[in-house]
Amino acid sequence: MYIARKAIGWCSLLVLLAAFLLPGRTVLAPPSSGNVCVSGESPSPFATPSYEETRAALLNPWGIRPVHTGNIDEGTLWLARAMFSESKRHDEQELVGWVVRNRVESEHRGCNSYRSCVLDPFQFSAFIESYPTSSYYIGLDLSPSSLRIPGWKKTLALAYHIRHADDQLRPFPRAVLHFYSEQSLMDPEVLPEWARDWTPITPARDFQLDEGRFRFYSGIP
Repeated sequence: MYIARKAIGWCSLLVLLAAFLLPGRTVLAPPSSGNVCVSGESPSPFATPSYEETRAALLNPWGIRPVHTGNIDEGTLWLARAMFSESKRHDEQELVGWVVRNRVESEHRGCNSYRSCVLDPFQFSAFIESYPTSSYYIGLDLSPSSLRIPGWKKTLALAYHIRHADDQLRPFPRAVLHFYSEQSLMDPEVLPEWARDWTPITPARDFQLDEGRFRFYSGIP
């Protein structure tokens, strides 16, 4: 009995020592929400970022840190899907994200949720029901297989910060509800009919915006 107790004591000590030596990001038990944890996450689950955190994230979208998936609600997920479908460049993704937020907040075309906005017929080309891209982008979620897709975790983080961003961090006014990309046009020389009489706007902040890739418009009904 003495030997058994002594062995148990040594085992307990080894377990405690291992716990202290394990890396800080190791998850010893799954979160109660069942969400997948991403190493190097910030902020903690179910947190709202501060103005400073969001400002830093938006000023450096390429260096944005993944956020805990406990912070990704349905609206943020749909916003991220739209952003990821339009571009894999995080600076361009931010501008697309703001257009989507503007549409939801203004209830453009009667859409008052991110899901209804993104799935609004013929508004976002990747989600047109008959297109093969639709099922792929709708299928992006918080599963391990999705989180392994290059750039997806950062897009989720960017969408999260856009959802919570203060109005002072807007790169353009609420009236910016439209954009298009020449890359997605069948004939880049032929402008979309709705854009022919309008002048693209220049976003605030130091965006290196390539008009050959994206053009944004304000005031179009």
